[in-house]
Amino acid sequence: MTSMKDRRVSRRALLAGSGAAAAGLGAAALVGCGDDDDEEAPAPAATAAATEAAATEAAATEAAATEAAATEAAATAAAATEAPTEAPETGPPTGGTLRGSAPTFIWNTGFPFSFTWENEPYFSVLEPLVRYRDSLDPFPVLAERFEYNDDRSKLTVSLKPDIEFHDGSPVTPDDVFHGIEVMLDPEPWGITGAFQISSFARALTRWEAVDSRTMEFEFDKPRPNMTDFFAQLLVTKKDTYRELQEGQNVQGTGPFAFEQWTPDVGASFVANRNWHQTAVEGGPYVDRIELQNFPDAEALGLALEAGDIDWSLGVAPSIARRSGQGFLAPKAGIVYVGCVTNSPKLADKRVRQALLYAIDRRRMTEELREGFGDLTAQPWPSSSPAFDPDLESELYEPDRARAILEEAGWSQDSPLVIEPIPGTEVTAEILKSNFADIGVEVEILTQEIGVWVGKLRTRGFTDLWVAPHKFSNLSPLTTFQQTFPYRMGNPSYYETETYLDIIANLEGLDPLGEGAREQYARFNQMWLDDPWLLPVHTNQRIEVANANVKGYDEHFVTIFEQPNLAKVWLEG
Repeated sequence: MTSMKDRRVSRRALLAGSGAAAAGLGAAALVGCGDDDDEEAPAPAATAAATEAAATEAAATEAAATEAAATEAAATAAAATEAPTEAPETGPPTGGTLRGSAPTFIWNTGFPFSFTWENEPYFSVLEPLVRYRDSLDPFPVLAERFEYNDDRSKLTVSLKPDIEFHDGSPVTPDDVFHGIEVMLDPEPWGITGAFQISSFARALTRWEAVDSRTMEFEFDKPRPNMTDFFAQLLVTKKDTYRELQEGQNVQGTGPFAFEQWTPDVGASFVANRNWHQTAVEGGPYVDRIELQNFPDAEALGLALEAGDIDWSLGVAPSIARRSGQGFLAPKAGIVYVGCVTNSPKLADKRVRQALLYAIDRRRMTEELREGFGDLTAQPWPSSSPAFDPDLESELYEPDRARAILEEAGWSQDSPLVIEPIPGTEVTAEILKSNFADIGVEVEILTQEIGVWVGKLRTRGFTDLWVAPHKFSNLSPLTTFQQTFPYRMGNPSYYETETYLDIIANLEGLDPLGEGAREQYARFNQMWLDDPWLLPVHTNQRIEVANANVKGYDEHFVTIFEQPNLAKVWLEG
């Protein structure tokens, strides 16, 4: 087994050399699990989003941005844009305005410590201490030192010297601690929404500033996956957080500075020509980013076709196919069929095996996603240490499924009930057809989102349900501990001795060590042998960038879904 200490030394060397390495891309991604984890549902077509959070029901009041506030924000942003620097002679050209689409933003739901896809444009404004690039090895962003003790019950972090917010004020440990404190006590801030990573915050027993740049964090027990928390904890200025909650002043450290936000219209950002990562990453290249809200998917598609905007964070598959400029964000999870394993009809694992092999994943990808997405039978993206190349397959074997059912002595006197989250009804219809092909009768039960979410949270499904999940781009242990369909108390009632043993073992192992990889292999075997979640297709957002936008599809933060807009430049 590779020891945690060996991994820690390796990472220490990496972080100490942050000035000589090219950093990761945009700030930490839209991720997060935890006890307040909000599972994400496909958005209705009118939203132009591939998926959106389905479980968060908290409401917030949008604060109108006044003319005076916009002027003040513009002046603040200007502090970050003085003394423009020219791009290297061999680098992309600078200048121009990148015009994009964005969903309507609601500020007072815990942003930037609560994640929905609406947040993503702001990840070029805000940054974390570290980020994941193409693996679970942390790469420095605001941190100069990021070092665990031997058993990973304590972490020491030092900020890089002279790190400043866009208004010129220094980043301090108090600004880092602010996010933790808001998650643990949101009431004084008037926040009623969920924080997906609050369970990580609750694992902290002490956080303390040692000096003006150095912080110590202690955990309730050894936490080998705690980097997942710090890679997602975006840092904003504590003293201006009230203004941020009104959409008036968003202070960050990233390649773009917040300029203004107008309700139901959009937002704009300006290039931060004093960005602390320019020397190692290059960029930002465009001068401005302007984001526009659209009332529905068709309006968005027409704007892309007319060249009124250059790119869209997420679009319906049909729009991406029509544009000819569609591509995929990194895989974050899957759309799946959940099985209630204590249902009398599904208690025999062979029945669930048969359903697994009955799903026509190629048809799902071609009909539902216009061909966007690789065929997969696993939750893991290729960046995950649990990824198994053999599971990147159709796994569609109806003859095998029929044989398994026959061996199990399958019969039914009433249909299996399948309950799709709103937005996945067509998926359920195809599943019904697939299952009928092997002799399993299914009845589809549709319901409004509040009822469906209530059943997810209270484990109230009858037999089967359909939903997407994300967060499998984090440490597998985080997925097993905190994501709804996997964690203990999951809606499937799946808590076998083997599964519990895998989780217990991983709690004492480096997520990237050989010992952990042995446990991932055990899980992947169990995933096929005793399935409780049946993969349907990948959960990947579909992007569009017109031909004049260069670098957009090449510079995603591989682990997460956010493009690095600092790397984008405009042609012509």
